[in-house]
Amino acid sequence: MRSDESKGPAADDRTKLGLCARCRFHRTQRSSRGSAFHRCERAGGDPSFPRYPPMPVVHCRGFEPEEDGREP
Repeated sequence: MRSDESKGPAADDRTKLGLCARCRFHRTQRSSRGSAFHRCERAGGDPSFPRYPPMPVVHCRGFEPEEDGREP
């Protein structure tokens, strides 16, 4: 993982992101100017998933909970 990417969103972003905040395929990428972009890693192998979905995501057929076992 590059230094400008992180796995999990901050606690206050979880509501804004919807399911993505708890999905194992979510990545946050930050620009050099501090903007955050929320990427779906499923899009890399399946073009039917949007690379940068509009937030909040309330329904997603590709959702899988993070490894800690949290469910939506």
